[in-house]
Amino acid sequence: MNTIIRFSLFFVLFLGAFFANGQELDTRQAPLPCVDKTFSVVAHIVLDSLGEPNITEQEITDAIVTANTAFEPICIRFEVCEFRNIPNFQYDDLDRQTTEWEELQVKYHISRRINMFFVNDFGATQPYVCGFAGLGDITELNRSGIVIRKGDCIEPGSKTVTHELGHYFSLLHTFEGNREELVNGDNCATTGDLICDTPADPFRVGDMVVDYVNVDQGCRFILGDQDPNGEYYAPHVGNYMSYYPSSCACGFTYEQYLKMANTYLDAPEKMW
Repeated sequence: MNTIIRFSLFFVLFLGAFFANGQELDTRQAPLPCVDKTFSVVAHIVLDSLGEPNITEQEITDAIVTANTAFEPICIRFEVCEFRNIPNFQYDDLDRQTTEWEELQVKYHISRRINMFFVNDFGATQPYVCGFAGLGDITELNRSGIVIRKGDCIEPGSKTVTHELGHYFSLLHTFEGNREELVNGDNCATTGDLICDTPADPFRVGDMVVDYVNVDQGCRFILGDQDPNGEYYAPHVGNYMSYYPSSCACGFTYEQYLKMANTYLDAPEKMW
């Protein structure tokens, strides 16, 4: 094999490793655990006051297919085993300041399934907050669930379901810690999302996303702020656990996958 061919082959392999899942991967890392499980999802659709679902079963199915691609590296799959309509329109505008979320779980939660509830609203103050999920609640067999806002949060290309499943398997937002995490990673294990291969993310809930990312320029990070050490932030705007545009989202990191897999594998009881 001549020098040019050898170099070309190396370059192709390098690019493949660098861009896998939108993140730089270290090929020296140990193989990820293979959970080898398909999780059954019950999709609860809350009807409005006119009895309309305002979401289609196909939209939900498509979002699950997107999540399957994201979770493939740890051999996790999801499938909707049942669609259920909830006729009580009171829950379509879910009030988390009252007991409504707890009531919803008591009345409609199906044991040993991932329960997803699709509602019109849940009082989010920012348009990019599209859902919520119990952190690490894949280990909770008889309560909890995931709530997803209908509309543009579930439209084609949305990564909302993938993001909320990340929480359900114990992942925090990449921007946790209110800018306490340092760019050099010195405190990555004790602040931020507590994961060290996700770079420090300066995003603050309430800020305008367009001040951080220019989607028209290939999802380029444009914020010029610095951390307490005077180093410029360079987060992964494509990380599923960020709040950057869904059109930019393309991957989890190695340590995020590892944490999600082990959260389930280490649970004392398992879902069916």
